[in-house]
Amino acid sequence: MAKEEKRVDPSVAVTEHYFKQLFADQSDFQSKQLFIGGIEYRLFYFDTLIDSSLIQEFILRPLLSRPQEAVRDVVSILDFAETELFDEAVHAVISGKTVLHRNGENRLYLLGADLKKERSINIPTNERILRGANEAFIENLDTNLNLMRKLIASKELIVKTYTIGKLSQTKIAVMYIKSIADSSIIDKLDQRLKSIDIDYVEAPGFIDELIREKKFSLFPQLLITERPDRARAYLMEGKVVVSTAGSPDTIILPVTFWSFFQSPDDYHSSWLVGSTFRLLRLFCFLITIGLPAFYVSVSSFNPQLLPINFVNTLQSSLKYVTFPPFVETISMMLLLEILREATIRLASPVGQTIGVVGGIVIGTVVVQSNLVSNTMVIVAALTGLASFVIPSYEMSSAVRLLSYPAILLSSFFGLLGLAIFFMFICIFLCQMSTMGVPYFTPPFSIKDTKDTLLRAPVWSIRNRPAETAPHNQTRLRRPRSWKR
Repeated sequence: MAKEEKRVDPSVAVTEHYFKQLFADQSDFQSKQLFIGGIEYRLFYFDTLIDSSLIQEFILRPLLSRPQEAVRDVVSILDFAETELFDEAVHAVISGKTVLHRNGENRLYLLGADLKKERSINIPTNERILRGANEAFIENLDTNLNLMRKLIASKELIVKTYTIGKLSQTKIAVMYIKSIADSSIIDKLDQRLKSIDIDYVEAPGFIDELIREKKFSLFPQLLITERPDRARAYLMEGKVVVSTAGSPDTIILPVTFWSFFQSPDDYHSSWLVGSTFRLLRLFCFLITIGLPAFYVSVSSFNPQLLPINFVNTLQSSLKYVTFPPFVETISMMLLLEILREATIRLASPVGQTIGVVGGIVIGTVVVQSNLVSNTMVIVAALTGLASFVIPSYEMSSAVRLLSYPAILLSSFFGLLGLAIFFMFICIFLCQMSTMGVPYFTPPFSIKDTKDTLLRAPVWSIRNRPAETAPHNQTRLRRPRSWKR
């Protein structure tokens, strides 16, 4: 049987007793008594959440000048609501609103006079590009929505809000273009978000794990960005953007494997340059996974596959090395991860120094001590650089972790083990999907290749992806119509 909600009593004394009993342990909770025109008023709020100047200017001063009129006609605050339920008033107080009770009325007035403290809009820190907008999302959800509304000044931009987390009451906004997005994807996302039953949300990682389809997949299934212009570009393709209060990162879904190798720089330069760098990123993906494993294979099992001069050089560098290729490869890869974590966690000036000096010193010492070969140091450095070329941090991290099982298989079966590993990865990717959209759609047709493996000229990309925009695929109608 559902619990009956407690309704507001006309007496301010009853309301004060209810709030003080509920917030007895809260030292920053305030209850102020006022007598205006012979009428008793009570204000309830947390003084750490409200802006006292707003209360003075837009609540108290209008009440003092017109005490006999209705509160709704006097108070000049846009964020104004009324309620007859105590539960709604309690939630309003916790959210930073001021609750006003006029004696003799069985309703409470919820007034938005909360204190706004947020950092200014700054340049993106994790997705730096050479050209393009220099605005990034911040932790305030309203500001992020403001940025998106300015970029897409259309009634077709739909924003739906959800509150997730029984204790945290985290506000989440879902954005999509009504005339473009697939309604079935919107319905699936709505169902999954409403089914979340959790105490608090530390977004966007929690949302990612709670709505993803493959729970144990290393490959990211949602794209995370801090750039409003990138979010707009994906909205125009029929995708959905999820923004969360308290985090500058937004989630884009559904995405495919190829989305993680696209960068805004691709569209701010020539299509030939953009295509070249996109192919380079895909090549670096293969290097990050396969190069250390290939080194183990040719060192231990298949040296005959290399030119004789290269084999002689490799064997001479391994002649006095203490450990077998598998151990030295794993050791150098772990050392690379340690250096990377150290540079991230330390302060910026110190981290840069540790990264440069640590890499040089450790690399020199391990080679001179015959712990690893010169070739292995080159392989580790090239693998680390290749992983940093991938634009998505989530994909870059997943690829680095995948190199370890590839090394293990190569240490047992040589190049056959590496081939089996890549075959397993392809099979796994082909059976994945996000929100019903195939994750690894092979880009073999000309239509699919235009914005996956390559970045075709803008005038030739006339259609949106059929998976995310099935009802409105045309994005460009008369390209270069000025030319006759």
